[in-house]
Amino acid sequence: MKKLLIFFILFTFFFVSYSQESKKELRQRSPNRIVLRIGAGVFSNYTYDQNLENPKFRMENFTYSGMLGYRSSFNSDNYRFSSTGRDMNRGNVVAIFYQSGTLNDIGLDQLEKNEKKIFIESLGQDVRFTELQVGVVWREFLRISGGKGTVKTLNTLEEYTNLDNVDYHLFTAGINLRFGRLCPTLNWTLMSADNFETTLSRFDIQICMNMYFWKKILHKDKSLL
Repeated sequence: MKKLLIFFILFTFFFVSYSQESKKELRQRSPNRIVLRIGAGVFSNYTYDQNLENPKFRMENFTYSGMLGYRSSFNSDNYRFSSTGRDMNRGNVVAIFYQSGTLNDIGLDQLEKNEKKIFIESLGQDVRFTELQVGVVWREFLRISGGKGTVKTLNTLEEYTNLDNVDYHLFTAGINLRFGRLCPTLNWTLMSADNFETTLSRFDIQICMNMYFWKKILHKDKSLL
C-alpha cells in the first residue's frame, strides 16, 4: 500500500510537471492578445467633405495618437514570430483610439468664417483638439472607428461671445502598414459639430510603433495539451 501511494505521488508530480511545461511551450507559441500603439505625425488642412482632391499636409499641424486593442480571429494554424520573438500574426482588433493635436487658422484656410467658428473660436491662435473613438481594425490593416472630439477654445470671435468648448462627432477610416514594429498609417476623418449639417474632412499621416502583450493559449489550441 505504501509503495502504491509513493508511485501515485510520483506519477502525479511528473504528470503535473509535464502538463505545466506543455502549457508554457504552447503559450510561447501563441499570439499576443493585447496591442498598444503610439504614434505621431502631421495632418492636412480641413476641407469640406466634397472637396478632397487637394489635402495639404503642414508640418505645423502636429498630431499624436494612441491605440489600445484586443486581438482575436487568428486564422492561421502556424503562428508566425520573427527570430527576435516579434509577433508577426495578423488578427482582428477591437480598440480604443485617442488622438490630439494643435489646430490653427492655417489648417482651416479653405473654410468660410461661419464654418471656422464651429471648430475653432480664436482665429489666428493655436488651439488643441482631443478625440476619443472606438472601432475595429480588420486584419490589422483596415481601420473603421467613430467617436467624439472637443476643441479647447481660447478667445471667442467677437460675434460669438457665449460659446464654450466645441464638441463634435467624427468617423475615421484608415490604412495601417507594418514594417517590423513600425506601422505607418494614413487616416481620413469626417467631422461635424452641427448634427452633420456641415461636414469637414481631414487627412493625417503618422508613424506609429506597435507593442504586443499577453500571450494566451487560444481556445482552439487547448486540445494540443
